[in-house]
Amino acid sequence: MLEMGPSRVSLYRHTGFLMREHVEDVERYTPGGYHPVDIGDTITNRQDDYTVVHKLGHGGFSIVWLVKRQRKQLDSAGQPQVSFHALKILRADLGDARPSHELHFLQRLGQVGRSSHPNIVMLEDSFTVSGPNGQHRCLVFPLLAFSLHSDKSWSLTPSQRHYTCQQLASAVAFLHSHDVCHGDLTPSNIAFKLPSLQSMTESRLLEVLGPIKEETLRLRKGPVSHSKHAPKKVVASASFSGLDSSSLATVQIIDFGCAFLSNSPPPTLGCPVEFFPPELLFGSPASTKSDVWQLAALVYYTSTSQYMFQVGFPIFTHLVAFVVRHHGPVPGHWKGKFVWSKYGLAQPGQPVAPSPEPDWWWSDDKRPTPSLEDRFAKRASYLSAAQRDELARLLRDMVAWEPSRRISAAEADRRLKAPVFSSLG
Repeated sequence: MLEMGPSRVSLYRHTGFLMREHVEDVERYTPGGYHPVDIGDTITNRQDDYTVVHKLGHGGFSIVWLVKRQRKQLDSAGQPQVSFHALKILRADLGDARPSHELHFLQRLGQVGRSSHPNIVMLEDSFTVSGPNGQHRCLVFPLLAFSLHSDKSWSLTPSQRHYTCQQLASAVAFLHSHDVCHGDLTPSNIAFKLPSLQSMTESRLLEVLGPIKEETLRLRKGPVSHSKHAPKKVVASASFSGLDSSSLATVQIIDFGCAFLSNSPPPTLGCPVEFFPPELLFGSPASTKSDVWQLAALVYYTSTSQYMFQVGFPIFTHLVAFVVRHHGPVPGHWKGKFVWSKYGLAQPGQPVAPSPEPDWWWSDDKRPTPSLEDRFAKRASYLSAAQRDELARLLRDMVAWEPSRRISAAEADRRLKAPVFSSLG
């Protein structure tokens, strides 16, 4: 199994390139970890050959590559069938649990109809590849551009920002109508569709993605410099430096690894603190209204390029404090219910010791400040006063402490299309 503890010894040389380019954790190139891939490698299943062209991104569970797919069967005119896709290769130590989980929800949504919703990514293929680190599940998706988390999203126009918010609300409402909750609605899981992809040549596509930046990956010590468990070179993710952001219109929700059915919530959610629904901290289960909380935080982020809940550190009590200061006190009947065993701080190797909940969490003697209207005036000056007021009212209705008091994603979708926002269309 992959050793993930903080005390592990580094196997590979860590250079400035690795830190500067924010590449994957190279220490995960070990049995049970990432599948080693180099530019130009071909990954084969029974029907197709996938040749690796560039790297699109990475996460703790997987690495995503731009691949050129060539069908082994010629088309009706006797010509090769070639197209470009995103190939997500998951870590071997995940076994079939997480891949099967994500596959289940992608296939469930696919059964609704492949054109069921334009803002939800659809799975195109899946297969398993064997390598020096084990068996890896591979998922094939349409090729998308950068995520909302990318610095390039900062240059979006007001119209693009609001249209993105509308699309996200519509997509989440669709998921909920089919009893599916995403569970990890964050900027990293929202990606823009590439316009005119099918008409691009490979050379033009590479211009759009930007130059390939790579560096030889070497072992720290030993008689050989290269490990069979690692690629020869580590590659920086595509910068999309050749893409004109003004041409982007459509977004898609990706990564269903944390999805769940609304009547079968998980014990907790694996999303960042900035997007974590606070009711879980006090023992309530995740639900469609947890998605609504995350959707509100996404709408704020899309509109301002800033986090709605800026906690500074990934500490859950800091999240509670921020929400209290900006949105009012914790409901009185939640007092004494904070789940310290899951969400409290502990010394390394020590159990979490429950602490007294601060009295001011429950105090109603302060007016939330600064108001959402003030924050929008500072961070989204393109909004008119009427638009700021309406958007602030909407978000307040989406981030009520009590999940039962939050509006639905369908209602948020309707209100984001209100006439007051017509100038942003």
